[in-house]
Amino acid sequence: MDLISWILEVQTTTASGALSPGPLTIATASSGVKIGGKAGFLAALGHTVVEFPLVLLLSFGILSVLPNEMKSVLSFLGGSALLFFAFSQFKSIHSVEIKLINTNRNSFLTGLLLTAFNPYFIIWWLTVGAKMLMDSINLFSFQGVFFMYLLHVWMDFVWLMFIAYVFHKGSKISNSTLKVALILLGCLMIYFGLKFIYDAITQFRLA
Repeated sequence: MDLISWILEVQTTTASGALSPGPLTIATASSGVKIGGKAGFLAALGHTVVEFPLVLLLSFGILSVLPNEMKSVLSFLGGSALLFFAFSQFKSIHSVEIKLINTNRNSFLTGLLLTAFNPYFIIWWLTVGAKMLMDSINLFSFQGVFFMYLLHVWMDFVWLMFIAYVFHKGSKISNSTLKVALILLGCLMIYFGLKFIYDAITQFRLA
């Protein structure tokens, strides 16, 4: 894998989680009504406090001692998870809508809790994220983990700050625009899902 392909993989894989409407996005939108973009920054910071230690644990613990056969399994699971996320997204695309919820919780705490207690977040990192980590380590050794995380985490901050700012200004992302974005994202998820599975089969044959 070359550098450009790796960057594209990290950004697309990140988008599959960060830009999909979920509890954290909705809670941040609600908090943003009162305090603006700051709500998004604090929510992303709380999210990072949980996420970064998990990334280090996976990278320097589990992934560093996994045999190649298990890495192939993780790659296959990651690809399968991406395909599942993509088809689930397509299935529910007609009902996608961002709505406000009434909450006055601290944004940092909201980001932390909605990350720590979100089972889909853990599943994402153990499947999709694990493949991204392995590719980063293979390309740059363990320094690649930090490069990867910088490419990953900026999207969380920008997305959540943008959502909070938009709702603070009283605007709203149109459902049609959101649906088009999610369709494009779904197509990219399918591409990388199939690529992950192909990589898994190739690695297993070489092991």
